[in-house]
Amino acid sequence: MKLNELVDRWLRWLTGAQHNLRSFAVLRILFGIGLLLTVVPSIPDRSMIWGAASFWVDPEAKRRGYFTFDLLLPKDNPLVFDIVFFAMIAVIVLFTIGFRTRLVTPVMLILIVSLQSNNGYVLNGGDTLYRVTLLFLVFANLNEHYSLDAWLRKRGSRATRPRRWMPEHISNAAHNAALVLCCFQIIVVYTVSGVWKLTGDEWPAGTALFYSLRIDAFMAYPAINELLWQSSLLIYVATFVALWCQTLFPIALLWRPARIFVLIALVFMHSGIGILLGLWPFSLAMIALDMLFIRDSTWERISSSLRSTRLWGRAAEYAERLTPSKLSPANPVS
Repeated sequence: MKLNELVDRWLRWLTGAQHNLRSFAVLRILFGIGLLLTVVPSIPDRSMIWGAASFWVDPEAKRRGYFTFDLLLPKDNPLVFDIVFFAMIAVIVLFTIGFRTRLVTPVMLILIVSLQSNNGYVLNGGDTLYRVTLLFLVFANLNEHYSLDAWLRKRGSRATRPRRWMPEHISNAAHNAALVLCCFQIIVVYTVSGVWKLTGDEWPAGTALFYSLRIDAFMAYPAINELLWQSSLLIYVATFVALWCQTLFPIALLWRPARIFVLIALVFMHSGIGILLGLWPFSLAMIALDMLFIRDSTWERISSSLRSTRLWGRAAEYAERLTPSKLSPANPVS
């Protein structure tokens, strides 16, 4: 294939249509849940972590230049801090349910960066992923599926129909560019992580997970961790699967069976990190970005399979009864 044909094919893919819309919807939901798991449990300690009582981190934060957005969540005004803090939680909820994400996403990004700027000591790799990828998601269409806006559009609400404020090919290009950048980001994370693991001793020896599961500070369920320690074979196999799935992730993407295996293995790995080490915000961020490598056709087959189940049929029947046009004094909801 000639170079001009490759360029033409790439441009058609970039501008012709928006890709992986269902994957972005799943990512939006998982991102929202992960962010809520970070801020909601911290409500009682918000002042100590990010507010006025966290003054002890200010010298280091100023040295690193973190105080760029400190006007939004000021430490010297508890009332303003609380108003903005709870407003941020409301914005995250709107983002999660998929309401006006074109407007909500940039606002949420600014508020999250502002909060994280108040205390760099509580940040981790998941927080970095949220900041980087949310910048890309500002340009993506996140509420086409599995969202409140989609539900309202299905019922004919004019207020929720997207307005064309830019040419369609530009909107498509912005969405697909966000897809490419998010996928590239997760490829970099896995590749660098795998290479660094290979330079150590524990991962190539197959013992890294044993030591990881014995870190007291991250032991969410000690009984489960101790049960897993008993199987050297399980620890050995899981260590090697995690190591090589990350290291060979870019290559595995090129062949569909390998891509399916690697994605399933990584989802199980991050689920284990969330359950056994209690790092759910990080785990959900990684799982959400992994979902971008699943095609919309696959999500459609999954949806079709769910619709064929008896439980789904009952839920759909009940939702149909709640449709406004169906409600009347003669046909009340029981």
